[in-house]
Amino acid sequence: MGEQEKKQTLESVAGGCGPQFSVTDFPEPPRDLNARKLFAILGPAVIALGGTIGGGEWLIGPAVFVKYGLALLWVTTISSLLQVFLNIEMARYTLYTGEPITVGFMRLKPGKAFWGWLFTIIGFCERGLPGWALGTATAIAAFQLGVIPGKEAKSVVMFWGYIVFISGAILISLGRSVERTLEWANWIMMFVVLVGLFLLDLYLVPGKVWLEGLKGFFSFGYIPQGVDVLLLGALVGYSAYGGFGNNAITNWYRDKGYGMAGKIGYIPALIGGKTIHVSSCGMVPAQTKENLERWKGWWKLLNIDQWGVFYVGAMFGMFLPGILYVAMLPPGQTLPAWGIAASSASGLIQHLGRFGWFLALFFGFWIMYSTSLSNVDLVVRQSTDMLWFGSEGVRNFAKNNIKKIYYTLLAAFVIWGILYMNITVPLIVLAISANIANFTMALSAILTIIVNRKFLPKEYRGSIFREIMLVANLIFFGFFFGVFLVLKVFKS
Repeated sequence: MGEQEKKQTLESVAGGCGPQFSVTDFPEPPRDLNARKLFAILGPAVIALGGTIGGGEWLIGPAVFVKYGLALLWVTTISSLLQVFLNIEMARYTLYTGEPITVGFMRLKPGKAFWGWLFTIIGFCERGLPGWALGTATAIAAFQLGVIPGKEAKSVVMFWGYIVFISGAILISLGRSVERTLEWANWIMMFVVLVGLFLLDLYLVPGKVWLEGLKGFFSFGYIPQGVDVLLLGALVGYSAYGGFGNNAITNWYRDKGYGMAGKIGYIPALIGGKTIHVSSCGMVPAQTKENLERWKGWWKLLNIDQWGVFYVGAMFGMFLPGILYVAMLPPGQTLPAWGIAASSASGLIQHLGRFGWFLALFFGFWIMYSTSLSNVDLVVRQSTDMLWFGSEGVRNFAKNNIKKIYYTLLAAFVIWGILYMNITVPLIVLAISANIANFTMALSAILTIIVNRKFLPKEYRGSIFREIMLVANLIFFGFFFGVFLVLKVFKS
């Protein structure tokens, strides 16, 4: 890299962000990968899985499958596939520039203020509602009360909801970086929960239910008569990750240091993290053969993370709890809104006694808690990064220490969540949030095409096929959001 390029890069880190990117070289990607090195470099996808298994797979999915059958698993097949393409194409921008995708959207007309406010509002409506904390609390309340909590136990659930929400904020204040803390929590969750559920399913779930679930992945187009549109749209939105969460994956790739993000910086933890100077805008590679080769190395890692961890985990994550609930509970049953995280316990107790009760509550708590943890971070993280890019005044106020902005917003978010918990019940909160996620994915898909065409040179852009897959995202998720608006909003 020449002296002028170095000078431009230093100016970018120290100052504001104009319309042009600084030019530098790609960091060298990890080579000669073994299992240990892969474990160290993979991670954003597992954070996303931790965020989705609680909302979609442990709550929304079982509520739908018990009531309408496993044939609706085809929704997960399509939703997960489309989301992988969306994630990869959004992360393409992050690998090339080091910026999260929402920052890329803010570079488009009508300007950063419009897109910044729009995605902040969407994010709070979709992921800023504390339904996951309340869902976690239902498992704790069931353990305390000895029964699945009903509406009469609202005060107990609310109390534990407050504890869960606050403890999550404390936990992501510890460690080297927020992203790394989330990684460790979700790797543990993935191993304990998925392996545990697989063994439990092997022991308890009849072969015919396994077969029914596998067939369900390919029962494309099946819609049962009288299906609840709110729950169906929620299954679409929260299969895999969904909406604002998908956008946040690029923020975690930034903090993980994928591609050019390795030269941008990351959000450090409040306790144990160093002061890190995070660039307010991205950097792009000089157009050299060496940089193109390095890009290919990072691109390979991104695809391993998305296809090997996110996609496989999303499919198993919906399948394993789904067949367990269907095997344990009577078909056609409506799961209780205040006790859904513990609903499988009523079935397990018949097969395993009190041990089954505690086992179900353990899975319900751990799955939901990891989800609550991820979702507390992702709203605050994206708001922080959008402010960091969009406002020189904010950067000056924080004295170029992004940690101050992140934890100020986190405190405000915790207060918001505690106040909102008094409004409605966990399942309804999650179902509405998931339908909003369909809008977010449809919008993000079309904006990603525009951003990548505008800022990436041809050799770094995706193929026409990949753009077609983004258009498919727009059509699929946009359709279900439209149905939700027509049948649940305008007719209510």
